[in-house]
Amino acid sequence: MRCQTDPLTRLIHIVYRVPAGAPDRLVVRCAWSPRGEGRWQPARVEPLISETADALMPADDAAGWLRGELVEWRAAGLERTLVMNPYPEALAGGVVDIDVRIALQGDGDEALACLDAAVWSDQRDVVYLDDWSTVLQPEAVAPEARPGCWRLESASTPGAAAVVAGGRRLASDGGTALPQLTMPMALRGPHALFVCASGGVRLRLSGDLRSDRLASLRAGHEELWRWARLDGQHLVVRQSYAYTGPAASAIEYVKAVPLDDALVARLEGAVGTPDRFVAAYWEPYSYAFADDVQDMSWHLQYLDAYREADVSLVDTQLGRFGMKMVFESRVADQLLYQTQGDPIGAVAHPRTTNVGRMQQYTNTLQATLTFSRMLGLNAHANVGATNCYPGSPLQGEISKQHPEWRRGGALRYEVPEVRQFILDVYREILEGGATGLSIDFCRYPEGVDTAATATGFLRELRALADDYGQRLGRRIAILVRFPLADERLGERFDYAAWARESLVDYLCPSSIQGRFHYADMAPYAKAVAGTACVLLPQLDALAWGLPRPGPFLWRVRQLYDQGFPGVYIYQGDAMVLGRPMLRRCLRTMRSTAGVRRFWEEDERLRPQRSKGIYLSRPSRLEGYHVWERLHLWPEGVPLGEMEVDLDGERIARFDGPPYLIGSQDHSGDTALPPGEHALRVRVGDGDGWLERAFTITVAPR
Repeated sequence: MRCQTDPLTRLIHIVYRVPAGAPDRLVVRCAWSPRGEGRWQPARVEPLISETADALMPADDAAGWLRGELVEWRAAGLERTLVMNPYPEALAGGVVDIDVRIALQGDGDEALACLDAAVWSDQRDVVYLDDWSTVLQPEAVAPEARPGCWRLESASTPGAAAVVAGGRRLASDGGTALPQLTMPMALRGPHALFVCASGGVRLRLSGDLRSDRLASLRAGHEELWRWARLDGQHLVVRQSYAYTGPAASAIEYVKAVPLDDALVARLEGAVGTPDRFVAAYWEPYSYAFADDVQDMSWHLQYLDAYREADVSLVDTQLGRFGMKMVFESRVADQLLYQTQGDPIGAVAHPRTTNVGRMQQYTNTLQATLTFSRMLGLNAHANVGATNCYPGSPLQGEISKQHPEWRRGGALRYEVPEVRQFILDVYREILEGGATGLSIDFCRYPEGVDTAATATGFLRELRALADDYGQRLGRRIAILVRFPLADERLGERFDYAAWARESLVDYLCPSSIQGRFHYADMAPYAKAVAGTACVLLPQLDALAWGLPRPGPFLWRVRQLYDQGFPGVYIYQGDAMVLGRPMLRRCLRTMRSTAGVRRFWEEDERLRPQRSKGIYLSRPSRLEGYHVWERLHLWPEGVPLGEMEVDLDGERIARFDGPPYLIGSQDHSGDTALPPGEHALRVRVGDGDGWLERAFTITVAPR
């Protein structure tokens, strides 16, 4: 057994060999003691896994990690790596000087081996920001619940949820706005910052434009937030916010690890040199829904994350035709007061006035254009083709006053007055300074009755854009997202004519909801061949999209290998503004070399990682729906043969990725019948099979 300290995370990697006769399922228990004292206590451990497995890890599988217990599969005769976090108890004065013991047990607690080793690791240069009583606002923290104060907790605090026996925690219950806190720092040079925040919190450095919301995947989990020079910086802690107001928040600690030049180069080099075009959707509505918008700087903060992600085109949604707009329109009516959103947890129709406050206090279009220029971003003004949201607070006046212009919940594009209204809104956007336009037919294509109607409208939009382009001395680019040919109403969109007539500059053939993740792009490539139109295949970053980073980057690599210049990320804000890992993933997509390097690293580390099979999570609590697919991902074994049984019957077999249950088109909607089912998945592993059994729930149709 050998022990080594990872230079970036400073976690202890304990490498041990499993006996050749070990069973397929092996229980591993790890304990530690101060050197030579024999006072054994559970270690805080994790298996060696990828970021993909980490994100998909079921809570039950990780339940034992904080008490030093995990499971290895089909590890007989192999070296396995157990990752131990020494914080806080095993760090004495910044030094890890301990004995570790690993006990391997088979079925029925059969003892297979007991391995001991000594660990010494000097971590005196690592700084843990965990004493929240030292903030610069001591009056805003208290060891007990007190109005207007954050609460300081430890393992001995009655009712506290501190996740580490010797750790400390800063917490708030939500419902009441609390002041920001400043943790003083006197650090210099580049550092990597890791965060353990079991309840979620917003953090920024004092010199930052924005704060990031950080939330650990599970109790005790550290997340790599960022790396930065910390000269002159303090750490600023802010309460999370939800559609209902100030939200419950909690953070255990921030770990600052100093970086030498080699580590900085390793981190920066992972993303590669940008040579690909990545357009990413940005929907201010959705983020204002769960935030406290008070002034124009709110837009700057979010757009700054797009700058960090190095996005090529920020496709900023300003509303959908037929609804109240979320920009400073005077042609259409604005969304100024209450609105409702998509389901959040068990709440089917959450309502809030937060988005209305964004319209009351800010100009969305002006802010987007002004701050994008300042940040060096290329912003498009995106409007969804149509959704009137009849009967909801979102419904616009045009659809109320002219119900005859509607088809269901959509404005009818064959009606001349509807097209004129839409063109007038775009004219208003161009007068506001927009230099790029987008229209999204994909999510709600019902407004278009025939291909001739859609093409005729785009001719009108092109003429309008060209008129303004002549005044600016440049072409106004138009991006169109539209349904794939096999998607619902896809036949109503003659994309080849659009490219041939130079009506649009970017074609984004797209799926509706969680289907067609691996659609054949050849017909669209043929349509743009010999034209100036750029084809950007869509990937979906919503919960029903491909799991990230593994399956997501597998599709990106496939598209780049097929010669496509870039991609369009629908709901790209879920990556740009989500976990920091996702923002780094998107930045990696800007580089052919970065994507290639990701897969080279995966190939190198795959044999070392703990074996497992992981399922994508359903996008809603009630289970998998017909409009999404269940994706599978193997870990620690080659990306090769896989077999899937449902309730004892073989339903799928794969020679390699992509792994998903049911065909990607609409015929796959019935692959999983409603109800609870037994799912068995096995993956080729040398001369045998790695097998896992799952219980899944499929929502009613």
